Amino acid sequence: MKNAEKFAIKTLGVIEKIARSEVKNVLSGTSACAGIWHQPKRPKRKKD
Repeated sequence: MKNAEKFAIKTLGVIEKIARSEVKNVLSGTSACAGIWHQPKRPKRKKD
């Protein structure tokens, strides 16, 4: 039983490390607000 618990703890640790590295990779490559609805608006052109 202890071997199964040790294996489960090690497996969860590895999965956590992978998940953390994936989140870092995703967030570092794009801006925090990259959704299409959250893009800054373009300034209006003045008619002169």
